[in-house]
Amino acid sequence: MEALRQYLAQVPWKPIFQRLPGLWLLCMLPFAFLGPVYAPVLFGLYYFALHLAFLVNNARSAYGMYIAYTNAKLYSITDWLQKYCQETGTVDGNDTRHDLPFEQVIHVVILPNYKEEMDTLCETLDVLASHTRAVSQYKICLAMEESEKGSVEKAQTLMKMYADSFYEITYTVHPLGRPGEIRGKSSNVAWAASQMALRSGGGLAGRHEHEIITVMDADTCFAEDYFSAVTFHYTTASPEQRRIMMFAPCTVFDRNSKNVPVFVRVTDMFWSIGVISNLYPSSSVKIPCSAYSVSMDLALAVNFWDAGPEAIGEDMHMYLKCFFATEGRVIVKSIFSPASQCNVEGTGSGVSGYVSGLKARYDQAKRHLWGSLDTGYALRRTLMGMIAPGYEATIPLKNANVNKYGKEETPKLKYEPLVIMELLHRLLESHILMGHLFVLIVTSALILPIRSSFSYSVATFFWGYLSSDPVHPYVELALNVSFWTRMTIVIPNVIMIWYYEKYHQWVGFERWALQEAQMRESQTLKVGEARRVDSATDLSGETMGHVKIASSHAHLRVQHLGKRAQLSSERRYPRNLFDWFTIPVAGFLFYVMPQFHAQICHLFTERLDYKVAAKPQLAKPAQNATNVSMISPAPLSEVIATVVPDMKSPTGAVPLSVLMSAKMMGRVVEADAKSVRSTTSSKGDEGFFEEFVGVERTASIMV
Repeated sequence: MEALRQYLAQVPWKPIFQRLPGLWLLCMLPFAFLGPVYAPVLFGLYYFALHLAFLVNNARSAYGMYIAYTNAKLYSITDWLQKYCQETGTVDGNDTRHDLPFEQVIHVVILPNYKEEMDTLCETLDVLASHTRAVSQYKICLAMEESEKGSVEKAQTLMKMYADSFYEITYTVHPLGRPGEIRGKSSNVAWAASQMALRSGGGLAGRHEHEIITVMDADTCFAEDYFSAVTFHYTTASPEQRRIMMFAPCTVFDRNSKNVPVFVRVTDMFWSIGVISNLYPSSSVKIPCSAYSVSMDLALAVNFWDAGPEAIGEDMHMYLKCFFATEGRVIVKSIFSPASQCNVEGTGSGVSGYVSGLKARYDQAKRHLWGSLDTGYALRRTLMGMIAPGYEATIPLKNANVNKYGKEETPKLKYEPLVIMELLHRLLESHILMGHLFVLIVTSALILPIRSSFSYSVATFFWGYLSSDPVHPYVELALNVSFWTRMTIVIPNVIMIWYYEKYHQWVGFERWALQEAQMRESQTLKVGEARRVDSATDLSGETMGHVKIASSHAHLRVQHLGKRAQLSSERRYPRNLFDWFTIPVAGFLFYVMPQFHAQICHLFTERLDYKVAAKPQLAKPAQNATNVSMISPAPLSEVIATVVPDMKSPTGAVPLSVLMSAKMMGRVVEADAKSVRSTTSSKGDEGFFEEFVGVERTASIMV
């Protein structure tokens, strides 16, 4: 038996499992046509099993959206420092009677970017700088690429602009040509995180229990309560638990969605729902997406992010790496203050711009489905854990079962079977389900003459070429039951849509309107005016379509959220409901087709050359640049007005990066959002190109 285990451990499982999704998908085509004839029982069982999995997915999505909406409201009104003091029995965030005081946690924020516009980076840094603890707790790392010309100068300019806004701001330059790496987000983050660990006291071998790494895209914006909630959950955990902690936020596309094709918009809404559906607190598997946080100790223990082709989906891959390194014990805390995201945009205008936007989203979808390599990775790690324990390193966890109160909890089994099953189920949902379901539904409608089917006459014609016998009763039963299963899915879909719309409205608009109303109320009381707040105006100064935004939540007092991103796309009733009717087309364009594309390509290669799609570019018309205010957590009475004319732009547009040059002493320049316009960046032709290069180069951190 031991000899067999050693032999199995030497099998090249990686290329085998890499090709498994593609081979499985190709096998579905003949199975869809011949299965009803030669394997009717197996066909009926698989057909129904896929529908049952789809029903479970939708039911979980509805529940996840309900949890996300209710918890997002709770997060916005929670004073996390006060909650920390109540939990730990301390008097303030610096009380050293607790082993890790709230105010001593450092957030290492990594912003990987490649040929991003200065305005995009300024927008993201503006939002971070508006947070109350930015100066005392935020270390910003601008993760630049050596292959981008002028990246060092760009980083140095941003450092000068924001030197007084953060505890520290620095940058790293990911060297070009490191062996075995692909050029992309994962390798850039891996380099930046390792360099930031080296900068900390003690280097890679030192103590880092007070540091948390947050990975963001260059256009991601967080409200302040995200970092406050992460700090609370981290500091109130036991020291051993902190070593294996990750934090997964929800996502929301609330910035430029009104400017993209409806099929792109609804695809990203479902992408957001898919992330949220696995974050309910009792879920054993919580896979982060795009923006997330990891304890520095955990990143060090797993040797940071992988940088090879298999790590194309760096968020899911890092979770899986941590999952298997901790033998399934990784602790992922759901954070219900979402990462605000932008939809990808195309270039041009009119019909060509519309088509370009669809193509940009397809390229992004192909990159997402290229992440089905992680299904093979998870299968390989699961198999190796069973047949060759210790073949791949794991993290020793001496007291992982000691809770924050010092009490011993029931120890978990290594690779608890139910958790492994749930993990594989989520991966199959992400990378397998929709393509297989599409193939079986379409082919069964074309070739199986079921009298209740709308295509009975067409199917009768084709069935005659396959068999002279009637359709097997098990197959007919499976099709009929599955049809009513699809009809049943309408119920959780309605619930999911209802709570998504409420969630989008709350996190994207209502909580910000409440913050603005509270700030105005505070200012009104200070100057002795009547206590009257116009709650129908949002942060941009524009009257919103629903006057009751703040008044409907007048009993709520939101905590300081910081500055809101300037672009906003409100979903207005009832027009917003029409988006959901495009789901079938969007699912085919941006899930089924990319799945076929990616997984068939995996039969031949794991490498992907791709381009990062364009995101909205911010600029400010000069004629409206007469009301620029300096906003900080300080009282509104300290607001300073300034005028920034544009002497060079022939179009009269002043980029935000020019406005930001007026920022001093940590204050954040915020333009009146009524004067902000959205244009499409021309960087759609640029991006990370993944390739292997055999030349080793040296690079040092740039400070």
